[in-house]
Amino acid sequence: MRARLGQEGGSTLIVAVILIAGMMGIGLATAAYVDGEQSQSGRERVRESAFNIAESALDAQVLQLSQTWPAATGTAVYPSSCTPSPAANCPDAGSLQASATTADFSSSACPSGSATPLWTTSVHDDGGGATDYYNASIVNAQPTYDANINGRLWVRASGTARCIQRTLITMVNQGTTSLPFPRNVITANWFQTSNNGNKVIVDTKGSAAQPAGLVTRCAGIAAPYTPRSACLNFDPLKGQVSPNTATASPTAPSAAAAPLDLAAFKARAMVLGTYYPAGTCPPSLTGPAVYVEDFTGCSGGAANSAAAPGALYIARGTFSLGGNSVFYGLLYMGNLQGSSGAVVTLGGTSLIRGAVAVDGLGGVIAGSSKANVIFDDRVFDAFMGSATVRRTPGTWRELPGGQ
Repeated sequence: MRARLGQEGGSTLIVAVILIAGMMGIGLATAAYVDGEQSQSGRERVRESAFNIAESALDAQVLQLSQTWPAATGTAVYPSSCTPSPAANCPDAGSLQASATTADFSSSACPSGSATPLWTTSVHDDGGGATDYYNASIVNAQPTYDANINGRLWVRASGTARCIQRTLITMVNQGTTSLPFPRNVITANWFQTSNNGNKVIVDTKGSAAQPAGLVTRCAGIAAPYTPRSACLNFDPLKGQVSPNTATASPTAPSAAAAPLDLAAFKARAMVLGTYYPAGTCPPSLTGPAVYVEDFTGCSGGAANSAAAPGALYIARGTFSLGGNSVFYGLLYMGNLQGSSGAVVTLGGTSLIRGAVAVDGLGGVIAGSSKANVIFDDRVFDAFMGSATVRRTPGTWRELPGGQ
């Protein structure tokens, strides 16, 4: 028995070694697989982090465009590129940094010498053939403002996490919204004609289905508030206002448009490049939306066409039209200078085909030789303001690496 127990022959040891080696191989393969899966999971997490910061930067840049639309050279032109360094018309760097607090965004996350900005954004016009599809080589060569004045811009944003960069692009559209306005042929504190003839001076119907009102407020003017009075100084027996819709409604001086609506109209004029600050006389009053801060010392009046009437707002100053000049559209005088005299004067054979409104105590004088105001209800469609900037459906996408 002792001899059998002392024998060292057999295959058990070999089998054991093989089993142990096999188990070690399986263990190492499993460890390698788990490590690979963890690495892949970590990389995917980092990619998601880069995507999230890119989308946040994109949204922040679109929000900035809602506040300040880059309309033309010298008017809110955006920088060629925005980075976490604070700059005008760029996203709020502090807010974006607050959303990037994980280790993926630490300054030591990239190998030395290869770090890139946490985020970047850029804004470019959609000209040069890039109206419907983003081509980096074309878009990057376009101005950083709405050069073609069509209310459309490309916005690009990149986000970086552990040197992984993801880039998103979208086109944004500066929408418009209709603004309320009194649908009268004339709205003023007072109205008078400068002609005693038997003729139509104000045509309150024009081509509209129904005649519009000629409405006066008569603030600061003593009664009576009837035709041939100080508030409505015309001869109704001679058909000078036809059909006669003139009314006097003694009220305090008021504005035809609310301040927020005027701000939206001003924003639209800036988008169209037809906003003129104080000290600048407009070379032309033609345009769907024209906003003039001060018309004092400026001249001109004929504008637009019968097929394309516009809306003109003049914050300060008076407006005179003479000769054979024709203004097609809505003429709105803010009268911020506080005049109680004639803010709009129409002489000769001049004509406003549309509507007139004067705020405050100012009035309108018309009637030199023929009809000086003919109502056109289409002009109120031109009184529009800029609405919220929105992404254009179908244009959002992620660019491949290298673009």
